Amino acid sequence: MNKSRILDMTEGAILPQIAAFALPLFAGNMFQQFYNTMDCFVVGKFLGKDALAAIGASTQYVFTVIGFFAGFSTGAQIVISQAFGAKDIGRLQNAIHTAILSAFFISIVMTVAGIALSPLVLRLISVPESVFEPALSYLRIYFAGISFLILYNIGSGILRALGDSRRPLYFLVFSSLVNIALDFIFVLGFKWGIKGAAWATVISEDLSILPVFFVLMKSDDVFKVQVRRLRIDFKILKEILRIGLPGAIASSITAFSNTFIQKYVNAFTSSCAAGWAVFVRLDQLMQGVMQSIAFAAMTFTGQNFGAGKIMRIRQGIKSALSMKLALVAFFAIIFFIFAELLTSIFIDDAESIRYGAIFIRCTAPFYILCAVCMFFAQILRGLGISLAPTIITFAGFVLLRQTFLFVSTRLTSSFYVVSIAYPVVWVFTSIAMICCYRFHWNNLRERI
Repeated sequence: MNKSRILDMTEGAILPQIAAFALPLFAGNMFQQFYNTMDCFVVGKFLGKDALAAIGASTQYVFTVIGFFAGFSTGAQIVISQAFGAKDIGRLQNAIHTAILSAFFISIVMTVAGIALSPLVLRLISVPESVFEPALSYLRIYFAGISFLILYNIGSGILRALGDSRRPLYFLVFSSLVNIALDFIFVLGFKWGIKGAAWATVISEDLSILPVFFVLMKSDDVFKVQVRRLRIDFKILKEILRIGLPGAIASSITAFSNTFIQKYVNAFTSSCAAGWAVFVRLDQLMQGVMQSIAFAAMTFTGQNFGAGKIMRIRQGIKSALSMKLALVAFFAIIFFIFAELLTSIFIDDAESIRYGAIFIRCTAPFYILCAVCMFFAQILRGLGISLAPTIITFAGFVLLRQTFLFVSTRLTSSFYVVSIAYPVVWVFTSIAMICCYRFHWNNLRERI
């Protein structure tokens, strides 16, 4: 095995391994959010708050579709990382080829469904007529190119499952720079408006697939992909779906549920919707910080679980959690202090800046709770336990959040109830996820 590329986390010092894996993930998330926010920046600065609100209205629907595949991808990464930890190369190869071919078929379904359902979803969340057509155009262009994004994600996920988080970072940097350049060319140069921002995103995602599959197909390492071996091993697919499908459904439903938060936001002014759009982009940035360490801990757990090194997992959990809480606390403080400044980067309208800052300040102090919930959910998935964290996520992020919004907005007309919809849920889910982890960990220790 090529030790310079693949990171075997079953041996050696724990904290340096997790840090070495998490830092490229963190940098990659930063770049991903950076080029995602370029759409927001260019549109907000040069096309105005209505165009920015149109992108904001599109965001959660995109997350709904992407979230489903993210769950499948997580299942594939866990199966691959466990096979790698067990040094079962035959199963590893079958899992890689099964994941790629399955992702191809999933991408076709998502393209058709995403385009076809866009008008219906925008109507369901009561998108104002002034931004309906721009939002619809953005969605249709985005979903037209979503197949490439899905295949890029599964390819990068394969490398990450084997501990290689550096090359996915390089691919993402390449895609980010292309997206930023095209944003300015299409929106400012060609005057394509919001369609230009959409095309910039799609083209950059399309190009990012090339270096990923070049590495996978030209390598002589254990992850080498061969077209003639692309077939679905239904036994492995069943295992991928067992682990990944609950998370896929939960992620998709949660994102779709968040789409309806947009409906509550739309009940206020377009300035409020624009402020919310900026907050969502910054929230994605924070989620990226959390995900980088959570996914590193998940890969570490998967590899060591496959190798049967249970107590090493416990040591890794302590190291990774300490690192994650310190990093999240730092960013939360920055967000809280500089809320107005961060919002003003994306839009000049004073009222939109005020709304965006309020959304940020109502959420930032509670990011620690969200980090804890996300961390232990990924640890459980790394152990092959996916149903329990999915149930907790669904109960909190969907049922509790929507119940809270439905009841509170009928008791008061203040938009502050929308501002605290995220934090209220994190209190419940963090406690529930810790209890779930302790229960399953104690059961695991009793079996060994």
